[in-house]
Amino acid sequence: MEQLTKRKTDTRSLVRAGILSALIIVMTVVPYTGYINYGLVEITTLHIVVAVGAVMLGWQYGAVLGFVWGITCVLRALTNPLWAPFVNPMVSLVPRIIVGIVGGLTAQGLRKLRLRSGLVAALSAAAATLTNTVLVLSALKLFSAVLEGAPLLGTIYATLIGVNGSIELVAAILLVPVIVAAVSPREIVLGIDIGASTTKFALVKNGKCAKEYRKPDEQSFEDALESFGYAGVKRIAVTGVGSSFIKGNLHGIPTVHRDEFTSVSRGATKLSKKLNTLVVSIGTGTSFTRITPVRAWHVGGTGLGGGMLKGLSGRLCQTNDMEELQVLAAKGDLHAIDLQLKDVFEGTLSHLTPDATVANMEKLSEQSMREDIAAGLCNMIFQSIGVMAVFAAKRHLTRTIVMVGTITDWPIAQRSLDEVAALHNVKFIVPDHAAFATAIGAALSE
Repeated sequence: MEQLTKRKTDTRSLVRAGILSALIIVMTVVPYTGYINYGLVEITTLHIVVAVGAVMLGWQYGAVLGFVWGITCVLRALTNPLWAPFVNPMVSLVPRIIVGIVGGLTAQGLRKLRLRSGLVAALSAAAATLTNTVLVLSALKLFSAVLEGAPLLGTIYATLIGVNGSIELVAAILLVPVIVAAVSPREIVLGIDIGASTTKFALVKNGKCAKEYRKPDEQSFEDALESFGYAGVKRIAVTGVGSSFIKGNLHGIPTVHRDEFTSVSRGATKLSKKLNTLVVSIGTGTSFTRITPVRAWHVGGTGLGGGMLKGLSGRLCQTNDMEELQVLAAKGDLHAIDLQLKDVFEGTLSHLTPDATVANMEKLSEQSMREDIAAGLCNMIFQSIGVMAVFAAKRHLTRTIVMVGTITDWPIAQRSLDEVAALHNVKFIVPDHAAFATAIGAALSE
C-alpha cells in the first residue's frame, strides 16, 4: 500500500512537471508572455515558472524544468541573431538547469528552519533568479566566442542582463509566493493530535476546520477514527507525543508525522490571524511558542497544565472528570478559598483591585466546599500559567498571547486570565477551535 501511495505521489508530481514544461514552451512561442521586450531590454518571466516548480516539486523537477527552459533558449537564439551568444549550451542551458536545482534546494533547506511558506517561496525564487543572472553573465564572459575581441559588445550584454536581472528578481519575489499558494493542492486533510492524555481530530478542508472531535477516555483510537470518519481524506497528519506509536499509513491513506511545536504555531496563527505573538498551548503540560512574521520557535514550557489539574482534582475534589471539575469551578467562590487583597488591605493598592489574589488556596481547610476548592485549583493553575506567559511574552517583545489547548475555553480560565491581563497590561486571545489548534496546524503543515 505504501508503494502504491508513493507511485501516486510521483505520478502527480510528474504530471505537474509536464504541465509546467508545456507552459514554458507555450510562453516561449507566444509573444509578450515568456519574454517581454522594451527596446533593447528583454525581460523573461520563464524563471518564475521554473522557481514555482522547484519550490513545489523539489530540486530534481526544478532541474528538469530548467533543462526545458534552456533548450527553448537555444532554439530561440538560433532564430534571433541578437541573442547569438545564447546558442552555446554553456550560456543558455547549463545555467538554467542550475537555477532549478538552486531554487529547489533553497526551499528544502529553508523549510527545515520552519520559516513561513510564503517566505520560503520568496527567498527560493530570489536565490534562483540571482543564480540565473550571475551564471549567465559568467558564462558569457567565459564561453561566448561571439564576444571575444568585442569588449564593447560584452559590456552592452552585461548591462542589459544586469538590468533585466534586477527587474526579474523583483518580479520573482512578488509573484512566486502568490502563485505557489494559489496552485497548491486543496485537499481534505485529517489532523490528529495524540497527546499524553487526550486525542483530538480535526478535518481541514481548503485550509479551514470543517469538523472536530475529542476522543473520550474510554474509546480506543481505532474506534474514535471510525466514529469521526475519514471518507474523502487524501492525507493524514499526526502529531503529539503519542504519534510516535503510529507506524505506516492509517487505513491506506498517506500518513505523515508533523513536529508538535510547528503544528501548534501554524494552528494558532491560522485561528488567531496573529503573526506577532506568544502561543501558550495548555495540554497535559504547557508549552510556549514564539511566533513572528518570519518564523516560529519553542521558547519553553512548564509541567503545570491539565495533567496537574486532573491529579489535584482527584485528590481534593474527589473527581478526575474534567467536565465535572469545570462545572464545580463555575459554582465556586474564590473568596472562600483564596486570600485576596481585600482580606488584608482596605481599598486598592497600586493597580491591584480588592479581588486580586494574594495567595492561592490559603483558606483551604477540612470545611472547604468542593465547588470552592475546584474554583481555587483552576484559578491557581490558570493564573500561574498566565503569569509565566506574561514574563515569556515580555522577554520576547510582544504583549499578545494566544491561548490554545484542551481547557483554554473554560469560563474559569477566562476569569483568571483577565485578572493577569489587567495586572500586566497584556492581551490574552482564545480563538475559536482553540482546543483543536494543534490538530488543525498538523493538517496545515507542508
